Amino acid sequence: MSDSASPLSIPQPQLPAQAVLFDIGNVLLKFDFNRAARAMAAHCEKSVEEIRTALDGWQHRHETGTVTSDDFGTALRAEIGYTGAESLFREQFCDIFTPNEPMWEFARSLFGKVPVYLFSNISLWHETWVFEKYPDFVRFDGGFYSWRLLAMKPDPAFYKAAVEALPFPPGRIAYMDDMPLNVEGGRAAGFQCWQYSADEHPAFLAHAAGWGI
Repeated sequence: MSDSASPLSIPQPQLPAQAVLFDIGNVLLKFDFNRAARAMAAHCEKSVEEIRTALDGWQHRHETGTVTSDDFGTALRAEIGYTGAESLFREQFCDIFTPNEPMWEFARSLFGKVPVYLFSNISLWHETWVFEKYPDFVRFDGGFYSWRLLAMKPDPAFYKAAVEALPFPPGRIAYMDDMPLNVEGGRAAGFQCWQYSADEHPAFLAHAAGWGI
C-alpha cells in the first residue's frame, strides 16, 4: 500500500484517457488469504500460519497457470492434510474478497462511457468466483488475467499483451494498481498510472479527474 508521499503517486502529465485498466485485488475487491487459512485450519492439523505458508508457496504457480487449478487443489490439500471435501476447500480458498465500494462507484460511472478492462494477477478459480459473486464484473469490456497470459505483473509480457491487444496508444491508457512494482511496470509500458490505496481514495479521484472521462 502507498502513502501520499510515494513517488509512484506523484501526478504525471495527463492526456485524456481513451481506456482504463482496473486491477482487481485491493482495488475493486479487498482480499485476505488469512481468511482462507483460518477456514481451512478447521479441517486439518496445520496451523493458520503453516497453511498460509503453503498457500504462498503454490500461489505464483497457480496464478501464472503453470499448474492447473485441479493440480493446485490436489497438491495443497495433500500438503496441509486437508480432510474436508474438495468443494469445501475450493469455496474456502475463493471466499476471501469484499468489495471496495468507492472504487466500484467510480467504475460504474465509466461503464458505457469509456472502454474499461480488468488487469489482474489472478487464478482461474478466483476469476470464476468473482464473476459469479459480483455481477458487475460482466460490464467490463474485457480483461487480462495472469493465469491466461502465463505471466504475472510486473512481468513486461503482461503489459505487452494489453498494448498489443488494445487499439489505443499506451499514453492514452489509464491504469491503477496497489502494488508499487506493478505501477512501475505500467509506467514502463507508457500507461498513465496511479498507485492506489483504498485509504486515500479521494486523492485517487482528484487525480482521475485529469483523465478527462
